[in-house]
Amino acid sequence: MLANMMNRLLSSLIFLCVFVPNAHAQLVCGLGERQHIGCEHGLQGTGIDEFTFIPPPADFDPNGERAVVINVNYNNFPANAQAAFQYAVDIWASTLTSSVPIVIQANWESLSGGTLGFAGAQNLFRNFPGAEQPNTYYAAALANKLRGTDNANGQGDITCTFNSNFNWYFGTDGNTPGGQYDFVTVVLHELCHGLGFFGSASVSGSQGFLEINGDPVIYDNFVELQDGTDITTITNGSTALGDALTGNQLYWNGAFGVANNNGVRPRMYAPGTFAGGSSYSHLNENTYSPGNVNSLMTPFLGTAEANHNPGPIVLGIFDDIGWTIANPCLIESLSLVSVGACNTSTNTYSAQVEVVYSALPPTGALNVNGNIYLATGSPQIVNIPSLPSNGQAVDVTAFFTYDPTCSVFENNLWIAPENCCQKPRLSAVDPVAEIITITNYGTCNVNIGNFRLSSGVSNVNINSLTVVSGSLIINPNTSVTLSWSSWNPPAGGIDLAFYSPFPDLNNPEDMIDFMQFGAGGGVREGVAVAKGIWGAGDFIDALSPFNYIGDGDQNGVAFWQGATPPCSLSYFFNGSQSACDPLTNTYSQGVAFNFDQAPSSGQLSVNGQLFDFDTSPALITLTGLVSDGNPVNVSAFFVDENTCSYTGNNIFVAPASCFCPNDLNIDGQVDVQDLLVILAEIGCTSACSTDLNNDGSVGSSDVLIFLPDYGITCPQ
Repeated sequence: MLANMMNRLLSSLIFLCVFVPNAHAQLVCGLGERQHIGCEHGLQGTGIDEFTFIPPPADFDPNGERAVVINVNYNNFPANAQAAFQYAVDIWASTLTSSVPIVIQANWESLSGGTLGFAGAQNLFRNFPGAEQPNTYYAAALANKLRGTDNANGQGDITCTFNSNFNWYFGTDGNTPGGQYDFVTVVLHELCHGLGFFGSASVSGSQGFLEINGDPVIYDNFVELQDGTDITTITNGSTALGDALTGNQLYWNGAFGVANNNGVRPRMYAPGTFAGGSSYSHLNENTYSPGNVNSLMTPFLGTAEANHNPGPIVLGIFDDIGWTIANPCLIESLSLVSVGACNTSTNTYSAQVEVVYSALPPTGALNVNGNIYLATGSPQIVNIPSLPSNGQAVDVTAFFTYDPTCSVFENNLWIAPENCCQKPRLSAVDPVAEIITITNYGTCNVNIGNFRLSSGVSNVNINSLTVVSGSLIINPNTSVTLSWSSWNPPAGGIDLAFYSPFPDLNNPEDMIDFMQFGAGGGVREGVAVAKGIWGAGDFIDALSPFNYIGDGDQNGVAFWQGATPPCSLSYFFNGSQSACDPLTNTYSQGVAFNFDQAPSSGQLSVNGQLFDFDTSPALITLTGLVSDGNPVNVSAFFVDENTCSYTGNNIFVAPASCFCPNDLNIDGQVDVQDLLVILAEIGCTSACSTDLNNDGSVGSSDVLIFLPDYGITCPQ
């Protein structure tokens, strides 16, 4: 109901800025007040002692400089509550940057029931100068930051109220006693919502809604389903959207949020029953439980649970929606010191990298490409061991484990040594049985578990295939045979490529081996040609299985063999058909045959007529066929290999008979004109055209043969 009221209110406004006081207030336990449109409860106290503490960000200095000015108007706040509130404000002020001061109205009131407090953006704005996305609402503080001026002309940015009756712990050391709620944690959580950590989702019955007056909140544009479906593309007011909002499968897809979660999409809170104020606008509780650095913005808070750190995921989400994060911690540079030689026993090498950084976090370690090092001071040289010798460019990422946002990335920092002892390659392929054998021709073991096979549009990680014999760790001069049961290559041929682990399928350097059988292959032929392991247009013209007959260093079709295909002959198509010749009552018919592996000599016999052949298809013309209007069967075979044959019934239909005896002038009638023709030859004894009885002369006997047909009309 509240959502409908808000939409009706907003639709009546014509200003680009929209005033929605407390529309996004966040409750901390209890019912009655609203956090988001259509919400019923928010951050909920569990009453369970957790005894956990996440300290402020490593670079937080309570007395340090702030990247944004945050002014708080306190209303009835006692001194101890105000000090704790200001401590939480200082954490945010040292974390975010903005040239526009943020104004907070903070109220200390007696609230009914179990409500700890609530907070929200005092205003929402859209389509203001500096807005990064059009037709999208932003919380007031964020909108001001993006614009560079105060959109609301001093009306304030965040309003929050906390329960004066509740049993709070106002200390700032995180040492929260059992049975008490940490006030700094609750304030940090509520201000986070007021700064923009909320969406517009609601559910009524089975229908889901995602809008304010027809437009989303910036938060909405970064939420997706597990399968990657953008939540904003689902029809508003539909049961599909309702199912999505209650399917426990919502994730954040913003680049910074994902990067700050080590490349994994952060999971959002989306329980099976939509809980207004908790669902959608929080991180998932089970994923980020008490004691996790990312637990601040989950929907539940225990007693004796303190978290004074927004956490890397929240900072990444704020980066995605438009905030700029203040981060004095800085890794200034990564540079290569040395690259070791390839170890012929392991096919690996090590490299040394110098890391230059400042503002070292007080705790945590340095992570360089997944290797953990104690931070000893800048500049620091670290040794990265057991890198694969594959001749490829190496990217390097370094960050502090305590604060992953303090990171640096260098692309192509060095080139790895070439492979010095491993040599896995395709050695037998049976596309009919879907069996593939890979042999290690090298001098050291190779684990091919993370290598890939690709064929046409299909590709698969090798460790997902069934091992028929051998092992994925292949010893020198041994093989592993694999079953790719879902391969299903087409009968006409396909390609098969063997790739290094985690490859770019379009990068020739990632391809190890390649083969192509049948003329239907060649999807990755260009990559193989660029790599120099296959010739353009080459394929194995044979029957499977195919076997490699090289020595491990040789590539191309010449080093593969298969069974010689048998001779085959098949009908291709009907050519043109001539009209019936009335003099002979015959016609001609064009036909074509496909053939493969034909004999090198002899002719092709088709319905008893002989023809020369060269390339397939063979185009021939049958002549002297009787015009009788009947279907015609076709039988063909090679004279020098008569078992290679073809027989087909009713291949084409003969034209109707056009024979008309005694129509001597061929005008379609047997009449006086024809009689005159025969009379003109009476007495002829040589080359007579009207010698009807074939006795060598034209006489009365021929006239007698003619007369019975006098007056007939010939068939058309």
